[in-house]
Amino acid sequence: MPTQPRGLNAAFGGVKTTLAEQREIWLEALDEDAIWEGPTFETPIYIVGRRACGFFMELLLEVVPKFSTQLITAYPTTEPDTVIIESTGGGDTIFGGKYEQRYFSKITSRNGKAFRMREYCNPFQTYKAFGKVEVAVGADNVFDVYPDRSPFGPRPASIGGVYPANQIYIPFSIFSPFGFNGRYLYGRVAVNF
Repeated sequence: MPTQPRGLNAAFGGVKTTLAEQREIWLEALDEDAIWEGPTFETPIYIVGRRACGFFMELLLEVVPKFSTQLITAYPTTEPDTVIIESTGGGDTIFGGKYEQRYFSKITSRNGKAFRMREYCNPFQTYKAFGKVEVAVGADNVFDVYPDRSPFGPRPASIGGVYPANQIYIPFSIFSPFGFNGRYLYGRVAVNF
């Protein structure tokens, strides 16, 4: 008697699975051309292919080894192979924290396997559990260019008089399009857990 293929819940049922077991589950549960989307993240995530989706799910299980989901409600759609589910998921992280998430997922199946998964969730819960590294670099006046020096001292004889005295001490116009203090480089790294 042939066995029923396992679904994704075989990996996300709160039981720790090995990497080999997970990869068997991905073969049984995910279509070869599977697509996973996370449109609510700061940079929306779009992953294509069973192998890539599997690697993404393996990252989740590496950080939350006993990740489990609990279905709240399934909403049928007019498309026979598509369902919208509301669920919660989470578990203890390897960092000693807890990952708790509420999901709204639109899942389309093809040939009995998950083909397209669009998941709406709170990205800040994910950043908190998995950590998020931000790197920012910037520069002002990268090429170290200086504006023309403002004239100072006596004006040409045809005009007469002298230039304002402050132009001796402030040699560049305040309306200069770039910094008159020379090149300015900066960087910032933030790690959030």
